[in-house]
Amino acid sequence: MARTRADMQRLIDQRDQLLREIEALRNKVAGIEMAITLLDGDNAGAVKSQRSVKGVLLDLLKEVGTTGLSATSAAEMASRRGITLHAGSVGSTLSRLKGLGAVVLQGNKYVLAEYAAKAEPRPTLNIVQPSVWPSINT
Repeated sequence: MARTRADMQRLIDQRDQLLREIEALRNKVAGIEMAITLLDGDNAGAVKSQRSVKGVLLDLLKEVGTTGLSATSAAEMASRRGITLHAGSVGSTLSRLKGLGAVVLQGNKYVLAEYAAKAEPRPTLNIVQPSVWPSINT
């Protein structure tokens, strides 16, 4: 059981590393696209910014996997790609996605529900009221 858990964690870590590498490559591509746009005078960046906030957020959440995103980090990631997202609309969209069950709030970050289900469950603390304790004098 311990070996399986360690193997699972190793795979999760490896996946997260690959997702970070993908993000770095996407940032490089975005930089090259920006340079091409500047050199060409083309307005290719305008097409990207027309995507819906929800679509952009779902794409970003898929990329970060179990790491998750806050509203601020999502807006920053989108900005690095030339997509302008306002923190208020990002926050409200994430909240709506949470209400729909598409994302889960873990701490201060949103994670796609499919990734949250794979995360280790947190231990629960059961509190027993004194009224249900067995009597010592019986």
